[in-house]
Amino acid sequence: MTTINQFYYEGLFVAAAGVLMLLVYVLYFRPSVGAAYLRTGLGKPVLLLQQGAFVIPGLHRLTQLDLQTRSLELILSGEDSLRTKDLLRVDMSLIASVRIEATPEQLLKVGSLLQKDGWQNLILWWETECKGVVATLVAATTLEHLHQQRQSMLERLTSILESRLQIDGLQLIALTIPMLAETESRYYDTANWMDAKGLALLEQLRCDYRKQCHLQRRETELMVRRTDFESALQCMEWERGEFVARLQHVRFKAEADAKAEQELEEIYVAKVLASEMIQRDVTLTRLQTQQELAAARSAYQFSIT
Repeated sequence: MTTINQFYYEGLFVAAAGVLMLLVYVLYFRPSVGAAYLRTGLGKPVLLLQQGAFVIPGLHRLTQLDLQTRSLELILSGEDSLRTKDLLRVDMSLIASVRIEATPEQLLKVGSLLQKDGWQNLILWWETECKGVVATLVAATTLEHLHQQRQSMLERLTSILESRLQIDGLQLIALTIPMLAETESRYYDTANWMDAKGLALLEQLRCDYRKQCHLQRRETELMVRRTDFESALQCMEWERGEFVARLQHVRFKAEADAKAEQELEEIYVAKVLASEMIQRDVTLTRLQTQQELAAARSAYQFSIT
């Protein structure tokens, strides 16, 4: 009898141990590496990150937390465009990369947010909170300055949104402004005096720009015409100089030809005079010779007689 009771208690102990081990195997939950779960329900919320815990059905609720980096986009354009300091409207878009640090403190802080459909709440928060921050910064600067100081605006937005996200345990990885452009005129509500004033200013700026473009075009045309006139005048000067040079060349050539012709004429006259003098000398010599012959004949006849 004692032996039977002993075996009976040992069997109960083994069965209880087996049931306990089965319960431990079934109820004890340990997340895989890189995953995080939040246990809510009975007791305090417990974060399961690289550690396990008992999860009793009906008493506990186990929710997987999303630790991936998410991109949040905000587009403010058209009717949702922002109003600047000079009452003009600007289209703007923001893209932020958000994540949480995988630490128990941060995960417990944002555990409810990262549960199922929690990111939808984050998107709503982002659209509301970020729109208010961006509208405040844009309202403090002009459209031209906003365009010129785009990087400065991005740094200020990053600083503000970073601190806002840290309050909820989130971390801002990156923030970009893909779009920053002037809003089309058709989205200005003329029933709103600020939009009406902004639209009037926009039309005035466009009118001034067209006037400036017209003046620049006229100045360009005048500059071109002035340049053409100066070029034509310079060409005329060059042609005049060329004509004067050719005229001088013709005059020099005419003078040279006249001088050469005069020299030839003088040479011809000299030749004619020389020929006449020679002819006269020959005639005189002939007459003298005839006279001498006649005198010699007379003397000869006289001597004979």
